[in-house]
Amino acid sequence: MAIAYFAALAGILFWPSPVDRPVDGALLDVIDFLHRHGLPEWLVSYGTVEFTANIALFIPFGIILALSLPLRKWWLAVAVAAAVSAGVEMAQALLLPERLAAWSDIVANTSGAFIGALLVFLLGTVGVRRADRAASRV
Repeated sequence: MAIAYFAALAGILFWPSPVDRPVDGALLDVIDFLHRHGLPEWLVSYGTVEFTANIALFIPFGIILALSLPLRKWWLAVAVAAAVSAGVEMAQALLLPERLAAWSDIVANTSGAFIGALLVFLLGTVGVRRADRAASRV
C-alpha cells in the first residue's frame, strides 16, 4: 500500500498542470453554494479547501515514514516531509510552468506529515505502556 500511495503522491505532485483543474469549476460552485447558505468566506474558500487537501494528502506520508523509524525518532518523518515538500515546490517552480509553487503548500504538507507521524508516536506510546503494564502483572 505504501508503494501505491507514494506512486499516487508523485503523480499528483508532478502532474504538469494543476490537478484540480478538471473539477475547479464544480469546486467553486460548491464553495459559492456554501457561502450563499451561511458559511463565511473565511471558513470555506478555495484556499482553505486546497490547504486542507494538502494536509490530508500528507498524513499518510507521516504515518508511513514514522512507522519505518524507531518510535522515539518519529519527528524525523516530519523533517523528511518538509525537505521533500520544499524540493517538490522547487521542482514545480523550475520545471512545471503551469504549476504554482507556494510556501503555503510546504506548510500544509509538513503539517499533514506531522499529524500522521504524531498519531504513530501517540498510538505507539500507548501500546508500549500497555505492554509494560501487562508485563509487570506477570
